[in-house]
Amino acid sequence: MIGKIYLNFDLEEFDIPCEYGHYLKEEEQIQVSNEGAEALLELLQKKGLKVTFFTTASFALKKTELIKTILAFGHEIASHGLSHNPVGKDEELLLSKKILEDICSVQILGYRSPRFRAVNYQSLICSGYKYNSSINPTWLPGRYNYLSLPRKIFCEQGLVQIPISTTPLFRIPLCWLTFKNIPLSLFKTFSLWTLQEKGYLNIFFHPWEFANIQKYAIPRITKAIDGLVLLQRLEAYISWLQSLELRFCTLNEVIQKERPVEQL
Repeated sequence: MIGKIYLNFDLEEFDIPCEYGHYLKEEEQIQVSNEGAEALLELLQKKGLKVTFFTTASFALKKTELIKTILAFGHEIASHGLSHNPVGKDEELLLSKKILEDICSVQILGYRSPRFRAVNYQSLICSGYKYNSSINPTWLPGRYNYLSLPRKIFCEQGLVQIPISTTPLFRIPLCWLTFKNIPLSLFKTFSLWTLQEKGYLNIFFHPWEFANIQKYAIPRITKAIDGLVLLQRLEAYISWLQSLELRFCTLNEVIQKERPVEQL
């Protein structure tokens, strides 16, 4: 089967308990994400994959050695903003990019806004970003409604836009929440349906999901499967994709090797 898999991870502070009124010290937020990231890196090395990590500058400053290890393994680092709870000023776009470039000594090309908040495209361009993956073209009650936005890779205002993959017709998102809350066989069916239409998948997770998070007071759907069990499910899914002879790519390859055009 011909197709590409853009597997990527939002490497951020584990602040989701704070959203639900349960304070968590920053040190613990960072440690939970670090625990999951280390387990995840072992799996990626085992499977021989190169992926993209969207990391907050806040996390990168506290776990610099982990970020450098990620780069040494051949993965891409992209920006996920200054922190996972940003002020929302345009200056943060440039500052997060500069901090990551100082740590990584490579150009940071991509951006994803925390929680898929809307972002000003011209501000991204002025900050030097080449692509944006801040669109999840579906409806998530209480968060966002992007049902009117394109599902394919496209260009807008000179910026390459790489939306999260959703199925045709019903726009079921192919991402972390769906992956852990429906049977794997059904997720594979949705993946094939989307691959046959688009020729690629852009799927994201969070490293903190691969830590043990059952004790935290967060919605059941966010921790339906976690830790080793989730890691084993992801490995099974990756092995299935590899059996189809699909190529795993970092997101920066979209702008390096392809010429996206306006398309809905």
